Amino acid sequence: MNQGRRRQWSLRARIGALAWMVLFAGMHVYWELGGTIGFGDAEKTTPEVGSMGTVALTIAILLAFSIGLGLIVLSMRPDQHRPPAWVMTAYSAIASIMLCARGMSGLIDTWLRETGLADRGISGLTYQQIYGVADPNTETLWASHLMDINFIAGGILFGLLFITRDRARAAPREARATHSTH
Repeated sequence: MNQGRRRQWSLRARIGALAWMVLFAGMHVYWELGGTIGFGDAEKTTPEVGSMGTVALTIAILLAFSIGLGLIVLSMRPDQHRPPAWVMTAYSAIASIMLCARGMSGLIDTWLRETGLADRGISGLTYQQIYGVADPNTETLWASHLMDINFIAGGILFGLLFITRDRARAAPREARATHSTH
């Protein structure tokens, strides 16, 4: 793949990751304001804050999200004003792994409950604790699956950002190595 095509794919990956982040943030703002679309018959739309650990985790997630959003926006600037490539590479790799892990763990968690293999899934929580209802309806479970798949989609988009960033950095080195041997 030539350098021009790599740059196109890198730009597409950045736009895809940015669009995912904006939609993800928009959904959460909607839910925080009391919206219920995507929750079926669940009575809870926001998790309970029960400990300092929960508060710390929420702050860490908000901080990581904000940094990522800033990095993606800054990466749209001309080459000389972008964040260092290693920063984008590290962030996109970590984001990809974390988002895919979150999505897969959610799917496995629900699957374990639904098959009866583990009433509390892998999270250790019951449906009552998660949704506010002991026996959620099909709409609620499908909405949960779609949220988990959304995390996986975000992970894939950040994975594409990682792959295209990595390839864009490797190409000039290959070209320098070829020119220096002749």
